[in-house]
Amino acid sequence: MLARFETESEERAYVRSERARRRFATRMLVLIAIGGFMVMAALNPIFFPAEALVAHNFISMTMIVALGIAYYFIGTDYYLRWPWLDLLMFVANSIGSILIMQGLASTEETTGTTFLGTAVIYISVILVYGSIAFVANVRLFLLWAGSLMTAYIVYVIAAPIPVFPKVYLITNAMFFFVFAIFVNWEGDRRARLIFTGARALEAEQEKTEELLYNVLPQKVAQRLRQGEVVADSFTDVTVIFVDIVGFSVLAQTLSPGRLVKTLNRFFMIADACATRHGVEKVKTIGDAYLAVSGGTASTDQGAKAALAFARELIVEMRETAGETGIDVQVRVGIHTGPVVGGVVGTSRLAYDYWGDTMNIASRIEGVAEPNGIAVSAATYYECEEPLAFDEGEAITLKGVGDTMVYRYRPHAS
Repeated sequence: MLARFETESEERAYVRSERARRRFATRMLVLIAIGGFMVMAALNPIFFPAEALVAHNFISMTMIVALGIAYYFIGTDYYLRWPWLDLLMFVANSIGSILIMQGLASTEETTGTTFLGTAVIYISVILVYGSIAFVANVRLFLLWAGSLMTAYIVYVIAAPIPVFPKVYLITNAMFFFVFAIFVNWEGDRRARLIFTGARALEAEQEKTEELLYNVLPQKVAQRLRQGEVVADSFTDVTVIFVDIVGFSVLAQTLSPGRLVKTLNRFFMIADACATRHGVEKVKTIGDAYLAVSGGTASTDQGAKAALAFARELIVEMRETAGETGIDVQVRVGIHTGPVVGGVVGTSRLAYDYWGDTMNIASRIEGVAEPNGIAVSAATYYECEEPLAFDEGEAITLKGVGDTMVYRYRPHAS
């Protein structure tokens, strides 16, 4: 019945969130109570004798001030962190109500109101009121309501009245007592279900976002969520094409499972190198790996980062060949120039790049040596490492024409 979350941190999170969510409604309850006491104070002169009026109005004004203080504290962070404030406020409210009932009883000859008759009304109202105002606080509500009800029952039993009125008064009060407990418990039960559902939804959203960010750059994903058409133009992006040398021979030599495992290891190494050097992975095409430097989700290092990525990838692949006994060599082609990037289609979304720069980088990769890096003139001049390259040679590339290509020399770097 008295449900609690498994961990204390989760319980505290629930209490804070639920009290924050219902803060406005709780403050409205306080204003309603203040309004009730103000109406009573205004009507008192009509019904109260002069000798009882001062004391009763003093108690009413004290209650109004106390409720005003409660209204203030409900708006603070203390209210969210200290659930026992509910108990404190209602203990004070109960004391004030008892004093008011005693004041009414002292005017019985004039008003015809008895203490026991008034107590039934006050206890019924305050129990129902408390069942709503005790937020995320069932245990303390039961402690307060049970104590109040016990005190009332003891007083009624000790009162010098016949048995039937005693049973009648206690039965009426018990009805509201049980109703108030149910209202408070059911409200808390539903609130916990909502909180659990919200937390589960947040967890699923985080997983969805994580998956989305694995496919799309974060800024691009945010733009898509806003309904924006994602199309970008870049004037100076370095494109990197990496391809496995002799993949067809590997496919004939290795078993399908071993081949997939080898490919997966290559892509994992490439991903790790790309992350370290701020290079943006675009996609894999068969046994080829396409990345860019200076695009949407990469650094501004451009050609330098691309070259560093390619150098480390070749070193890592050589080390892997020594460990596995499978000599997987790669070719790397790099070219720098303008590209267009964007997201097209509505399913299997991916941020891709297009333009002649992509085609030229692919063609340059085709003329690179095994475990070698070939770059275009545009990339060569951006790298600012002339001693690390052989002299440029004019090569006729298919669909491109004569192109100056510079081969990187690892021993010279």
